Amino acid sequence: MTLGPTGTCHERAAKEYMGFQGVEDFEVEFIGDFLDGLEQIRGKENAFLIQCSAHPLVHKVTERYWDEIFVVDTFIYPTKALALLRRREIERPRSLGLVPATAGYVDLSAWDEVIDVQSKPIVAEELLAGRYDAGLTHLEHLAAHPGELSLIEEIGEIDTTWVVYGTEKRFTGEVIGISSSKLFHRPASLAR
Repeated sequence: MTLGPTGTCHERAAKEYMGFQGVEDFEVEFIGDFLDGLEQIRGKENAFLIQCSAHPLVHKVTERYWDEIFVVDTFIYPTKALALLRRREIERPRSLGLVPATAGYVDLSAWDEVIDVQSKPIVAEELLAGRYDAGLTHLEHLAAHPGELSLIEEIGEIDTTWVVYGTEKRFTGEVIGISSSKLFHRPASLAR
Protein backbone atom coordinates (compact mmCIF):
# COMPACT_ATOMS: atom_id res chain seq x y z
CA MET A 1 0.00 0.00 0.00
CA THR A 2 1.38 3.42 -0.90
CA LEU A 3 0.49 6.92 -2.04
CA GLY A 4 -1.53 7.16 -5.23
CA PRO A 5 -2.79 7.59 -7.79
CA THR A 6 -0.82 5.52 -10.26
CA GLY A 7 2.30 7.25 -11.55
CA THR A 8 3.71 8.38 -8.20
CA CYS A 9 7.31 8.01 -7.08
CA HIS A 10 5.80 5.91 -4.28
CA GLU A 11 4.37 3.41 -6.75
CA ARG A 12 7.65 3.11 -8.62
CA ALA A 13 9.67 2.69 -5.41
CA ALA A 14 7.22 0.11 -4.00
CA LYS A 15 7.43 -2.01 -7.16
CA GLU A 16 11.23 -1.82 -7.26
CA TYR A 17 11.44 -2.73 -3.57
CA MET A 18 9.21 -5.78 -3.98
CA GLY A 19 11.35 -6.90 -6.92
CA PHE A 20 14.49 -6.37 -4.83
CA GLN A 21 12.96 -8.54 -2.12
CA GLY A 22 12.15 -11.25 -4.68
CA VAL A 23 8.40 -10.94 -4.21
CA GLU A 24 6.59 -11.63 -7.47
CA ASP A 25 3.00 -12.04 -6.32
CA PHE A 26 1.92 -8.68 -4.90
CA GLU A 27 -0.59 -5.94 -5.51
CA VAL A 28 0.02 -2.24 -4.99
CA GLU A 29 -2.99 -0.55 -3.44
CA PHE A 30 -3.17 3.23 -3.52
CA ILE A 31 -4.13 5.52 -0.68
CA GLY A 32 -4.57 9.26 -0.52
CA ASP A 33 -3.61 9.54 3.14
CA PHE A 34 -1.00 7.56 5.08
CA LEU A 35 -3.02 7.58 8.30
CA ASP A 36 -5.86 5.90 6.38
CA GLY A 37 -3.27 3.44 5.08
CA LEU A 38 -2.37 2.53 8.65
CA GLU A 39 -6.01 1.70 9.34
CA GLN A 40 -6.05 -0.58 6.32
CA ILE A 41 -2.98 -2.64 7.32
CA ARG A 42 -3.79 -2.92 11.05
CA GLY A 43 -4.01 -6.53 12.11
CA LYS A 44 -3.19 -7.88 8.65
CA GLU A 45 -0.28 -10.20 8.00
CA ASN A 46 1.55 -9.65 4.72
CA ALA A 47 0.24 -6.09 4.41
CA PHE A 48 2.80 -3.32 4.23
CA LEU A 49 2.77 0.44 3.91
CA ILE A 50 5.61 2.17 2.03
CA GLN A 51 6.22 5.89 2.61
CA CYS A 52 8.92 8.29 1.45
CA SER A 53 10.87 9.56 4.46
CA ALA A 54 10.48 13.12 3.15
CA HIS A 55 6.72 12.96 3.65
CA PRO A 56 5.66 15.39 6.38
CA LEU A 57 3.60 12.75 8.23
CA VAL A 58 6.37 10.18 8.82
CA HIS A 59 6.46 10.84 12.56
CA LYS A 60 2.67 10.58 12.89
CA VAL A 61 2.55 7.35 10.90
CA THR A 62 5.37 5.87 13.01
CA GLU A 63 3.69 6.96 16.27
CA ARG A 64 -0.02 6.32 15.57
CA TYR A 65 -0.10 2.59 16.37
CA TRP A 66 3.37 2.22 17.87
CA ASP A 67 2.42 -1.07 19.55
CA GLU A 68 0.73 -2.62 16.47
CA ILE A 69 2.50 -1.31 13.36
CA PHE A 70 6.28 -1.11 13.18
CA VAL A 71 9.04 0.14 10.93
CA VAL A 72 10.21 -3.16 9.45
CA ASP A 73 12.63 -1.95 6.78
CA THR A 74 14.05 1.05 4.94
CA PHE A 75 15.66 1.38 1.54
CA ILE A 76 17.26 3.97 -0.73
CA TYR A 77 15.74 4.64 -4.14
CA PRO A 78 15.48 7.83 -6.23
CA THR A 79 12.36 9.76 -7.04
CA LYS A 80 11.28 10.07 -10.63
CA ALA A 81 12.95 13.02 -12.37
CA LEU A 82 11.40 16.18 -10.95
CA ALA A 83 10.90 19.52 -12.66
CA LEU A 84 9.30 22.88 -12.12
CA LEU A 85 6.92 23.28 -15.06
CA ARG A 86 4.62 26.09 -16.15
CA ARG A 87 1.69 26.31 -18.48
CA ARG A 88 3.12 27.53 -21.77
CA GLU A 89 0.65 30.42 -22.15
CA ILE A 90 1.62 31.88 -18.74
CA GLU A 91 4.71 34.02 -19.25
CA ARG A 92 5.14 35.04 -15.61
CA PRO A 93 3.66 32.34 -13.35
CA ARG A 94 2.48 33.49 -9.91
CA SER A 95 0.74 30.41 -8.47
CA LEU A 96 2.45 27.10 -7.77
CA GLY A 97 1.08 23.63 -7.06
CA LEU A 98 3.31 21.19 -5.22
CA VAL A 99 3.43 18.32 -2.78
CA PRO A 100 4.48 19.74 0.63
CA ALA A 101 7.38 17.25 0.82
CA THR A 102 8.92 18.91 -2.27
CA ALA A 103 8.73 22.50 -1.01
CA GLY A 104 12.46 22.59 -0.24
CA TYR A 105 13.37 22.44 -3.93
CA VAL A 106 12.01 25.91 -4.71
CA ASP A 107 12.02 29.39 -3.20
CA LEU A 108 8.42 29.65 -2.01
CA SER A 109 8.77 33.40 -1.39
CA ALA A 110 8.93 33.88 -5.18
CA TRP A 111 5.29 32.78 -5.52
CA ASP A 112 2.12 34.74 -4.75
CA GLU A 113 0.20 31.56 -4.00
CA VAL A 114 1.35 28.03 -3.14
CA ILE A 115 -1.22 25.25 -3.31
CA ASP A 116 -0.56 21.98 -1.46
CA VAL A 117 -1.40 18.91 -3.53
CA GLN A 118 -1.54 15.20 -2.57
CA SER A 119 0.84 13.80 -5.20
CA LYS A 120 2.91 14.85 -8.20
CA PRO A 121 0.67 13.17 -10.82
CA ILE A 122 -2.21 15.26 -9.44
CA VAL A 123 -0.01 18.38 -9.65
CA ALA A 124 0.46 17.70 -13.37
CA GLU A 125 -3.23 16.98 -13.94
CA GLU A 126 -4.33 20.16 -12.18
CA LEU A 127 -1.59 22.24 -13.84
CA LEU A 128 -2.85 21.13 -17.25
CA ALA A 129 -6.42 21.93 -16.15
CA GLY A 130 -5.38 25.49 -15.22
CA ARG A 131 -5.74 25.34 -11.43
CA TYR A 132 -2.35 27.08 -11.06
CA ASP A 133 0.30 28.63 -13.31
CA ALA A 134 3.19 26.30 -12.45
CA GLY A 135 3.79 23.02 -10.67
CA LEU A 136 6.58 20.93 -9.25
CA THR A 137 5.93 17.52 -10.75
CA HIS A 138 7.58 14.79 -12.82
CA LEU A 139 9.66 15.82 -15.82
CA GLU A 140 7.90 13.15 -17.90
CA HIS A 141 4.82 15.40 -18.10
CA LEU A 142 6.78 17.93 -20.18
CA ALA A 143 7.52 15.27 -22.80
CA ALA A 144 3.88 14.16 -22.75
CA HIS A 145 2.52 17.72 -23.18
CA PRO A 146 5.16 19.81 -25.01
CA GLY A 147 2.57 22.14 -26.54
CA GLU A 148 0.97 22.90 -23.18
CA LEU A 149 3.88 22.92 -20.72
CA SER A 150 7.24 24.64 -20.55
CA LEU A 151 10.29 23.96 -18.36
CA ILE A 152 11.22 26.47 -15.66
CA GLU A 153 13.82 24.29 -13.93
CA GLU A 154 14.87 20.66 -14.11
CA ILE A 155 15.60 19.15 -10.69
CA GLY A 156 16.14 15.54 -11.73
CA GLU A 157 16.04 12.35 -9.69
CA ILE A 158 16.64 12.71 -5.97
CA ASP A 159 18.06 9.80 -3.96
CA THR A 160 15.82 9.38 -0.94
CA THR A 161 14.90 6.88 1.72
CA TRP A 162 11.68 4.94 2.02
CA VAL A 163 10.12 3.56 5.18
CA VAL A 164 8.38 0.17 5.16
CA TYR A 165 5.78 -0.45 7.88
CA GLY A 166 4.36 -3.85 8.80
CA THR A 167 2.53 -5.59 11.61
CA GLU A 168 5.33 -7.91 12.77
CA LYS A 169 8.06 -6.25 14.84
CA ARG A 170 11.59 -6.97 13.56
CA PHE A 171 13.84 -4.98 15.89
CA THR A 172 15.17 -7.10 18.76
CA GLY A 173 18.02 -4.97 20.07
CA GLU A 174 20.59 -5.29 17.27
CA VAL A 175 21.07 -2.82 14.41
CA ILE A 176 19.25 -3.93 11.27
CA GLY A 177 21.00 -2.72 8.14
CA ILE A 178 23.39 -3.49 5.35
CA SER A 179 27.03 -3.08 6.25
CA SER A 180 28.54 -0.21 4.24
CA SER A 181 31.95 0.20 5.83
CA LYS A 182 33.35 1.79 2.64
CA LEU A 183 31.23 4.84 3.44
CA PHE A 184 33.19 5.49 6.61
CA HIS A 185 36.74 4.51 5.69
CA ARG A 186 38.50 6.51 3.00
CA PRO A 187 41.61 5.08 1.34
CA ALA A 188 44.83 6.67 2.61
CA SER A 189 45.47 8.14 -0.84
CA LEU A 190 42.30 10.25 -0.52
CA ALA A 191 42.84 11.36 3.09
CA ARG A 192 43.85 14.98 3.54
